[in-house]
Amino acid sequence: MSDFWLMLQARARMFNASVRSLSAVRTASFVFVIACFVGGAYYVFFRVFGYLTTVEVIGPALLDRVIEMALFVFFIMLLFSNVITSFSTFYNNRELDFLFSLPVPPTSIYLTKLLENCLYASWATLTIAFPLIVAYGITTGAPALYYPLSILSVLIYMVIPAAVASTLIALILRVFPKLGPREVIMISLALILGLTYLYVRINNPNLLKIFETENEQMLLLFAAQLTTVGGIYVPSTWLSNIIKGFNGNTTVTVFNFLLLSFVSASSVTVAFLVAKTCYVRSWLSSGEHTSKESKRRSLLWKPQRQTARAIFLKDLLIFVREPTQWVQLSIFLILLVVYVMSLRRTPIFFTFPLWRTVVAFANFAYISFVLATLGVRFIFPTMSLERAGIWAIVSSPLSFRKILLTKYFFSLTTAVIIIEFLLISANLFIKVERGLYFVMPVIGLFVAAALVSINLGLGSKFPHFSEDNPSRIAAGTGGIIAALISITYVAISILLLATPAYNYLSHTFMARPVNYLLVYAGFALFIAVSICAIFIPLRIGITSLERRDY
Repeated sequence: MSDFWLMLQARARMFNASVRSLSAVRTASFVFVIACFVGGAYYVFFRVFGYLTTVEVIGPALLDRVIEMALFVFFIMLLFSNVITSFSTFYNNRELDFLFSLPVPPTSIYLTKLLENCLYASWATLTIAFPLIVAYGITTGAPALYYPLSILSVLIYMVIPAAVASTLIALILRVFPKLGPREVIMISLALILGLTYLYVRINNPNLLKIFETENEQMLLLFAAQLTTVGGIYVPSTWLSNIIKGFNGNTTVTVFNFLLLSFVSASSVTVAFLVAKTCYVRSWLSSGEHTSKESKRRSLLWKPQRQTARAIFLKDLLIFVREPTQWVQLSIFLILLVVYVMSLRRTPIFFTFPLWRTVVAFANFAYISFVLATLGVRFIFPTMSLERAGIWAIVSSPLSFRKILLTKYFFSLTTAVIIIEFLLISANLFIKVERGLYFVMPVIGLFVAAALVSINLGLGSKFPHFSEDNPSRIAAGTGGIIAALISITYVAISILLLATPAYNYLSHTFMARPVNYLLVYAGFALFIAVSICAIFIPLRIGITSLERRDY
């Protein structure tokens, strides 16, 4: 274990050195971004929880179910993110070649990487979980001991999916050593999805149904049938019992805290024993498989006469060779398609035209925020993934302007396809008014163009050429700044478009006169903000690449 502690100390020193190397402006920007995101999440949770506490009959029960559902979703998200990042951390990492050449036990390397993977895969969830816990504690008037114990429980809680994901991948590679990273990740995710569906289907089938409260009697019946979301065998239920126990039974809190700690320690112990048995062999087998795959003919084996085609094929090749990229994109798209298809199965959307229009606008806001997230995750790391090949770009006759614009149009094409498909499909299912069929796709074009420009431009402004993991690139200071600017742009756009939407609703359904000045001003300001968001970040990125010393 002494080697493990030495490696942790080395990691801590590297982190300290990287923090000290940051300028005061970048450090302040990083702190500001985190503070704004956490503060905004806290405000939303506090308002939602505060409203639920005022709802008679069903409010407190719904509040408890919201906490349980959030923690259950967090657990599934942590499993997914840990599986996706585990292969890059434990097997497809250039640092491992150096670490395995040292006189260090493989178990110490494994434990260090387990902690590293846990932090990288869980930091985004933690930024949401912490304000949720604080908002719940303030809303319910929890005692002072609630906050440190709940935060400690969350930290213990996030170790379980990290250990489960690493154990699952190690066992799959040990049983099927010839599988590549794509197959391993897909099998792991399929197992998690299948087991989650079966567990929910057997333990709590009502969770998969949409309930419609038509009258007070149905509302009382719904409140009486509310049960634990995840069931008693899921860590999210134990964590929710810890959080809720401060308002009543302290014995339940202590018992669930001990149970959560025991399961977390047991999962790490099992992962350690599995790693001790087969980690080295699975790492060697994954390296052999990678070396065999590298002999396949590349997409660029023929000289390309068209510059744009060559850049597109190169970016496509980088994307295909990184399983974490297309696997995460596939998961995002599947979830979005499921969300849009769920609109078709919700009968309440078809009962009142006013409600359909409101839902259509809310749906546009949701899709825009999701596209902002996709941009940070997949578009922001584009330039950084050039890595050592950046010298070839610098020495080539191609200008950074042409390269960046080529990347921009290919990313824009993908973003437009995604947002237009989701908007048009959702509007068809909701059956919105005819005018919205034409207005929303046009607005979506501006939103897609702006979000792609923000992430590509800032990705060129804050490149990280020494990193080969796209998730870590997106989780850096530049990625967080890009995320904040993207979310800010979406929020400003929604606020500017809210005025024309309100006038449209009041005129159509309430027979009020239209204030054309406010409508035109809202659209004009939206277009002006979008044009600035399209041109300014790209210009900043091009200038930064041209002035950079390579």
